[in-house]
Amino acid sequence: MIDVGSLVRSPKNDLGVGKVVEFSRTEALIEYFCSVKNRLSKTVPLALLQEARLQRQTRCYLWSTTQERWIIGRIYDWDEDRMLYDIDLPDSQSIQADETEIYVRCNIPIADPIDILAVKGQETPYFHDRRLAFVQSAIAQRAVSRGMTGLISANIDLYPHQVEVVRRVLEDPIGRYLLADEVGLGKTVEAGTILRQYLLDEPSGRAVVLVPKYLLEQWRDELENKFYLSHFADRVQLVSLSEINQISRNANLDFLIVDEAHHVAAMANSGDRSQKQCFEICQTLAHKSKNLLLLSGMPVLGHERDFLTMLHLLDPTTYRIDDLANFKEQVQNRQEIGHVLLDFRSGAKPVVLKPKLAEIRTLFATDDYLIGLADELDSCLETEKATECDRIIRTIRTHISDTYRLYRRMLRNQRDAVEDVIFDRDAIPKVEYDLNDEQWSEIHTILEKWRTLAPQKTAYQRIFLLFFRTSGTWLNVLERIVKARLQKKSTAELDREFGSKYMGIVTQTALFSGESAILESLLNAVEKPQEGADRLSLLRIAVIRFLGVTLKIPPEYHNKPRDLLSRIQQQIKRPLPGDKFPKIVIFTSFTGTCQAIAENLVKILGKNAIASHETSKSAADAEANLKRFKNEQNCFVLVCDRSAEEGLNLQFADWFIHFDLPWFPNQLEQRLGRVDRIGSKMGLQFCLFAGPDLPDSPHEAWYQVLKDGFGIFNKSIASLQFYVEQKLPQLEEKLFAEGAKGLAIEIQSIKAEIEQEKIKIKEQQVLDEIDLLDETASQYFESLDDCDAKHKEMQRATEGWICQALNFKQVEHPTISGLMRYQPSQKTLIPSNDLRTRLIPYCQQYGSYNRRVAHQNSDVALYRIGEGLIDALGSYIRWDDRGQAFALWRHDESWDAEEGKEWFGLQFNYSIQTDLQPAEQVLQSQNIENYNLKALQRRADALFVPVFETVFVDARNESMLLVEDGELLKILQRAYKGKGGPNRDYNLSKNRTVILDNFVDPLEWDDFCQRGRVVSEELLRGRGDFVEMCDRSAVSAAIQLENRVNQLQLRLNRLSQSEQLLESVLADEISTESVLSQAVLAGIRQPRLTLESVGFIVISGRAPVKSEDEG
Repeated sequence: MIDVGSLVRSPKNDLGVGKVVEFSRTEALIEYFCSVKNRLSKTVPLALLQEARLQRQTRCYLWSTTQERWIIGRIYDWDEDRMLYDIDLPDSQSIQADETEIYVRCNIPIADPIDILAVKGQETPYFHDRRLAFVQSAIAQRAVSRGMTGLISANIDLYPHQVEVVRRVLEDPIGRYLLADEVGLGKTVEAGTILRQYLLDEPSGRAVVLVPKYLLEQWRDELENKFYLSHFADRVQLVSLSEINQISRNANLDFLIVDEAHHVAAMANSGDRSQKQCFEICQTLAHKSKNLLLLSGMPVLGHERDFLTMLHLLDPTTYRIDDLANFKEQVQNRQEIGHVLLDFRSGAKPVVLKPKLAEIRTLFATDDYLIGLADELDSCLETEKATECDRIIRTIRTHISDTYRLYRRMLRNQRDAVEDVIFDRDAIPKVEYDLNDEQWSEIHTILEKWRTLAPQKTAYQRIFLLFFRTSGTWLNVLERIVKARLQKKSTAELDREFGSKYMGIVTQTALFSGESAILESLLNAVEKPQEGADRLSLLRIAVIRFLGVTLKIPPEYHNKPRDLLSRIQQQIKRPLPGDKFPKIVIFTSFTGTCQAIAENLVKILGKNAIASHETSKSAADAEANLKRFKNEQNCFVLVCDRSAEEGLNLQFADWFIHFDLPWFPNQLEQRLGRVDRIGSKMGLQFCLFAGPDLPDSPHEAWYQVLKDGFGIFNKSIASLQFYVEQKLPQLEEKLFAEGAKGLAIEIQSIKAEIEQEKIKIKEQQVLDEIDLLDETASQYFESLDDCDAKHKEMQRATEGWICQALNFKQVEHPTISGLMRYQPSQKTLIPSNDLRTRLIPYCQQYGSYNRRVAHQNSDVALYRIGEGLIDALGSYIRWDDRGQAFALWRHDESWDAEEGKEWFGLQFNYSIQTDLQPAEQVLQSQNIENYNLKALQRRADALFVPVFETVFVDARNESMLLVEDGELLKILQRAYKGKGGPNRDYNLSKNRTVILDNFVDPLEWDDFCQRGRVVSEELLRGRGDFVEMCDRSAVSAAIQLENRVNQLQLRLNRLSQSEQLLESVLADEISTESVLSQAVLAGIRQPRLTLESVGFIVISGRAPVKSEDEG
């Protein structure tokens, strides 16, 4: 029954346990005990109150009328018969008390640890030192990561280019970005990290991730394994573009990610109504969402319309879809800037740099900051100080890039700039030629006859291209095409494979004179039985041989194909110890071929061994097959058609087979991009089935064009998409007009044209590049890398608190070294309710402090701030008063042992960071709503790195003084030593609390503590090194903040007057950044000091007690 004095809870709030102080018929006044000095009252309906039963280990407060002070105890048990609590007190005493006498702290953390010391509620220094180590570790991690906990705790390898993208986005209050890294550089990882940070920043925020259906499962796996998506309940909706109607246009959307955004952009100009509708929904969502990430590696050049559409999704005011002509002019203008920057690089000779400086002065005559840098570089070049010159050059490049890029929130990394994290492409395949030379010779002769006799018209050119493509794969596909032409009728299957428009050309174009006979002879040649000599047979032989080698089957089997296959089949059914089947990926351009390959391999290797990814299957089937191939050891062959050529991550493959080569080089680039990416296996082997080994084979000629002309097997051509699309029609004409010879002739011209195209592309992209050698970028990555190297220190700091202080048990993983989890025991010093609600959810998963170990295993936590367990501990530690205050007697043999000669004083441990209160006041006074304060905090952490400082105050005199004596500081800074030997420490809590009265009158103790708190902060703020740190940071911050505002203003100034009227967003941003800059600087000059813990220390040459009991 609830009465006055009852301990209660209410589901109406999160305040925890409170005490009823009065009530009426319908409601009660509840007092929530924050601390002895601080209480909060709330009126709660009686119907919403529940009796609170205190759990064992609950810390409680009782007022002692005899001692006239508060006593702190711990609930041990509940006496049901007497309706009393058994409470353990200090000094191994215990009492029973009614709930009306007991006060329990509510869920509001203690505002200041000095309040604990002021009521002599301190605990042992053993607790304090371990708590302090954990808090210092958390602050150090925050300082290193600049508050980017989503990055530091993500289970990913850290790469400089990805880290820099994440840093730039997360320090920007406007979170609308185009992530434009080239294929394979990890845009998904960048987006996942930014998403994770958003979910940590906004506990109730919701996000939608829109992806092509074939990437749905891959995204789901990445978000779970690397970013722990399931920890955020149902706050992230992963939707395929084909199911975009699932999302309400009226949804209250906070964060939207769109992968392969160029496909969405292309839908804006599609003639297909359903695609147009898909774009319109996406456009509505993008414009409504506060945060937006578009992912696309598509280059600008040659794709201006689609690129403009993507920028319109990000910023509809500045980038209007109907303003294509103006946008193309902007693209052309940046070619001129790019031309200047191309050779203007660190390490360039003065003879190259000086003419470029003249061009920079002409192009940017109104940019005073840039002109000043140019003058500075001119002077530096005369002194020949290479290091200083390189620094200025990087500063100039960064300034021009950040100020004058096409869209300033577009971030692009290129493969050439990240060569240290991705292997050079080495994808030249081992070539396997078809075995049926006689049949191929006949087919080739017939096709050449058709080519030479066909009218030189576009329709016949298109038909011949189809003959060429389908003769380079499983010949049944060619057979179907020939029959369709002869019968003048397509099939549903062919329409799906090649498109009804293309098949219309095949079936409706008139047969030329004599063509029918040629096609009949072609059919006869294709249909000739070739037992064991067709390409499927060749594939079968190659796969069996590869398996034989990989599985280390004895050599005597290798010359007997049937015996070798039998042995492989046995090992598939009953694997030998140590057997590990290789992951084999087979690509074809055609769905029909894909199905035939899969059926053929199932016959010899079994159904479980083969997975397929084909256009004709549903997204669910494709996802299930991919999951099987990736996760099941006995599923080791994946057969793919073109549906798998975009987006999928197959970097774990061991052998990559091109069953045929696509006609479209960009398609082949996408195919190779499945394995040519960061983290790919070393030693991956490639194989190509190249057709007949004939001197004038057009398939051999096409392979040579791809290999030697485009160089696609040695270097990515992702940035050459526009050139390839322009070149391909010319190659089609050459193939039709001259056959294999025509293709071969083009190789040298392609190589020369590509070199010219690369220069044009570099001039375009140089403005968008991220300079990873920039001082800010390199320092940030190095600090993160150094932090990871200190994982053992993080483990010691965490386990010092959770294991040694709170009595959790570390449980090692039974089979994987370096993995552990933490399990509560009977001795764990946390009430069961708090365990269940705060910590147990994070105690089931194994984790590691070593990033490398965590990343090598799935379903493993990386123990950093931002991870569930570490954050839960951090939250609980802020609430738990244990360890926030201590008092000790330090016996030091070098000190005078005479009574009255003791030194006594206070230790204050402060964390220091930028005070954002002035900035928040500015935002409020300017009526600026929904500003991203978390991003501002991260930027502030970069400008003024959070630090930890300890202040010792000599309290022996009325005017408390800062301790600066070196010898005294050595004694004070010593770690707590509670047992045995000389120079030991004694805990002044429990029965020794009365010793404090010998140094400070008990009636003045509260005032003494509060005065020490005020004086300590004044002494710290007045300390010379502290003032110097603040001033130095403020000077550096002022330069960076001023540059940021200047860059925005210069960008606005480059617009015409009419454009400036439209660009209200940029003008508003300039206004906001200007007023915030001064507020942030004020917060750096006078930073916020948070007292993390406090202690009272006595130093004496004697012990306070005679016995050698525990310290």
